[in-house]
Amino acid sequence: MAPSLSSWNRAPWRCPGTMMKRNTPVDRLQSVAVRQLLAGAALLGAAVVIAALFIAVGHSVALQVSGRLGEADLAIQRGQWGLVAGSIAAFLIFLALLPVRTRGDWRSHGVYAAFIVSLFAEMFGFPLTVYFVSSAFGLALFEQEFMLYMHRVGMPLGSLVTFFGVSLVVSGWREVYRARDGLATQGIYAYLRHPQYLGILLITAGWLIHWPTAIGFVMWPILVVIYVRLARREDAYLAGQFGGEFRAYAGKTGGFLPLAPRVTGRGWPTRRE
Repeated sequence: MAPSLSSWNRAPWRCPGTMMKRNTPVDRLQSVAVRQLLAGAALLGAAVVIAALFIAVGHSVALQVSGRLGEADLAIQRGQWGLVAGSIAAFLIFLALLPVRTRGDWRSHGVYAAFIVSLFAEMFGFPLTVYFVSSAFGLALFEQEFMLYMHRVGMPLGSLVTFFGVSLVVSGWREVYRARDGLATQGIYAYLRHPQYLGILLITAGWLIHWPTAIGFVMWPILVVIYVRLARREDAYLAGQFGGEFRAYAGKTGGFLPLAPRVTGRGWPTRRE
């Protein structure tokens, strides 16, 4: 995640693939208001997501401890398209906390959106992966084993990973917002240059643990490659914007992992990721 809002506030806005004229003061005020409204909705969505995760995990643990995990709890929900739409909206709203400047940004976030749509469509709508795998093991038997895994391992572990991901996205946005036109180097940015991108990867990894799907296993490695490349482009962009200040900062922080620094061929030291 870019550790600065300078590109939002100072640079001319870009539509995907095109350079637009510099915004007027009225346009800038309107765009700031819209971004603040979307960010507020995203923060509310984060609170709802975290609450829902804790409630779901608590309910699952209570059922297992009490021995009341019945057949209804071991059946996959189907056709709950309202729940599909609500879940997709709750996780796509996080994109409002990430700045978008170029077509490459749109493509990166588009892959995340596709992952979220396919995941919840299978979880609550049509369990495509379950149908394919169950053809070899029998639908009822595989469905019960799958749901037992979900209650015992997938939900608690996946929810924990997703919680950390949501926390990184929100805490990263907070520091970027505080930095305004400057370079965000406090809070989580004192250790990582791209905590929000790491958060997106953890959110998707958590849900893949929670509810494994064939499409998800194919898309997640692609998502990792895309966000790593996007992080590198943002490093280059910020180096151009902030010069020596960013190079000094990059020499003391990691991109995705806070590890020991090393010297790269790009002209400034970074940490091994």
